Amino acid sequence: MSTFAGPVRPGAADRWIRRTGPEPAAVRLRLFCFHYAGGSPSMFRTWPPLMPQGVSVEPVLLPGRDARFREPPFDRMEPLAEAVAEALGPRLDRPYALFGYSMGAQVAFHVAHALRNSGLPQARALFVGASPGPFLQREVPAWDQSDEHLVAYLRDMGGTPQHVLDDLDLLALMLPTLRADLTTVATCPYRPRPALGMPVHAFAGQDDPSASPERMRAWQRETDAAFRLTVLPGGHFFLNDHLPAVAGAVHDRLRELTAV
Repeated sequence: MSTFAGPVRPGAADRWIRRTGPEPAAVRLRLFCFHYAGGSPSMFRTWPPLMPQGVSVEPVLLPGRDARFREPPFDRMEPLAEAVAEALGPRLDRPYALFGYSMGAQVAFHVAHALRNSGLPQARALFVGASPGPFLQREVPAWDQSDEHLVAYLRDMGGTPQHVLDDLDLLALMLPTLRADLTTVATCPYRPRPALGMPVHAFAGQDDPSASPERMRAWQRETDAAFRLTVLPGGHFFLNDHLPAVAGAVHDRLRELTAV
């Protein structure tokens, strides 16, 4: 059972939500988006024009980055999911969906359960990418190793710009938050719970060693509604090269939802 109840603190949602564009004049559905480990809401800055009319793209800003840089990042999943769910409460005045990429997929999944456990409306759909089904054992490299190992992990994953990897001062600023994010995933045990009553659409990179298409198919176990898997060329950060395909699939599903 969720630990939060009652009125949400005034202004809580304002700290957590960073829309990447103006809110549509008539919001029919909110799309809450969760970034990868070490990332920020800026990864969704190009999404608003790719979504159907009436969909408000609302990336979630976690502590430890951007305007919340001075706030300590979470390093455990349950309190993070509870805090996000509490913050989203005032935004559930419209139907909504959840999108999470890599770490963000796990966060979105736990937030969905936290919201349901609190008796709040369920999401209309859950979109997940680049993170294997929650019940599968996950290997999270370097989360408890040296900074050197952590930087090597970033290089191997291939999603970090070279100028960032070469900037020692910038790395020193971002590594604590990255480590906390990876710790959040690495220390999150799986516990069986009732399946979510919403469709789940999973996206996989054909050559992603950590979240292969087969491992992404395991998300089907977490829903008693429809499940769909889309496989795209590329590794863990396939989204960088195939945003139109991913956003297009999300667009089509949200268009169906907003047409009802």
